[in-house]
Amino acid sequence: MNSAIQSDLIKVPQTETSGSRSPARFAYQRNWALAELIEYHLEGKDYVFAFEFHDDILILDSEDNPSSLQFVQVKTKTTGLKWTVHELTKSEKGKKGNPDKLSIIGKLYENRNNFSSHSSQLRFVTNAYFSFIAPAPLTTTDKLEKSDQDKITNAIQAQLGTAAVDLSTLQLEQSSLSVDDHEKHIRGILHNFFEQLFGSDHNIPVSPWYQSISDQIKVKNNYPSKQIKSFDDLIRNKCITKSEIEDFVQRVSQSHNGSDNWDLIKSKLQMEGLGLQELIKLQRSWKKYTSDRLDYDNDALKSLESDIANAVSSASLGVDPTLKDVIEIIRKDISKKLSKVTSIFDKHYIDTIILWQYCEQL
Repeated sequence: MNSAIQSDLIKVPQTETSGSRSPARFAYQRNWALAELIEYHLEGKDYVFAFEFHDDILILDSEDNPSSLQFVQVKTKTTGLKWTVHELTKSEKGKKGNPDKLSIIGKLYENRNNFSSHSSQLRFVTNAYFSFIAPAPLTTTDKLEKSDQDKITNAIQAQLGTAAVDLSTLQLEQSSLSVDDHEKHIRGILHNFFEQLFGSDHNIPVSPWYQSISDQIKVKNNYPSKQIKSFDDLIRNKCITKSEIEDFVQRVSQSHNGSDNWDLIKSKLQMEGLGLQELIKLQRSWKKYTSDRLDYDNDALKSLESDIANAVSSASLGVDPTLKDVIEIIRKDISKKLSKVTSIFDKHYIDTIILWQYCEQL
């Protein structure tokens, strides 16, 4: 049964879209979200990050039973420039009889009003400093000078017709992620993430994982919100969840351990009389599969892995079968399923997955 938040996220109309976004700004927004997601994960928090749904980024505190919302707007400025209260609160005159466009802060408070029956936090995140406060990672607007509080309150009341404005719910955040080298910064964060998960001596490459999850965020971001008809649709098409990251971390760990198994497999296959040409082809497939497993959203590969893993776990392989026999038995057991994917995966690649799954289950 859906919670009230799950239902309202689908029923409540979304605020006006922000329009086109430059590739540079979206790249910063994506990398900020990834850095924030990693921080949540390392702190053991539950989370769901939705992209371009009700706001730039929407963060829920649970996939199964969310009880709070965070609406996040991420904006960048050229290094050295600062945000003013006026920039944050100014609305744009509507054209051709259309209503005025809400200010940056106005959009955040509109979301708060739309979900007034739920706990919500509003966050404005930027690389730049603010002209009206001393440099700080985070400031809630109820801590501003009284004159600045009044400017914000008056602007929100004028734009939304709201009687009361709770300034304690709005955070102004100056991110440590630089606008000029945020990609280098996020790669460093990912490297530290892997170190904490797998130890400082890990040799897991950051780039494939970063590219994979970045591409997935792009896909989620660009999926049309109007096509979302249920909370399940939302999770599947617009979100990155903790359970997905946990699954992915497990795959990274298995790839890290599985790549070490090749030397053992190679030695055994040589003892079984496999020729050099076949060994080279298998080795190439093994290296490719090690990398492909880090593809965040390769559904065809995940499906094949699942079929092979199930076949290995249920097969009667004996006490110490040859690897050639393992391949032959598994291929026979799932021959119908394999016939449907031969146009996607070649023989040596499939054999590699069989051997990999067999080693994992020993």
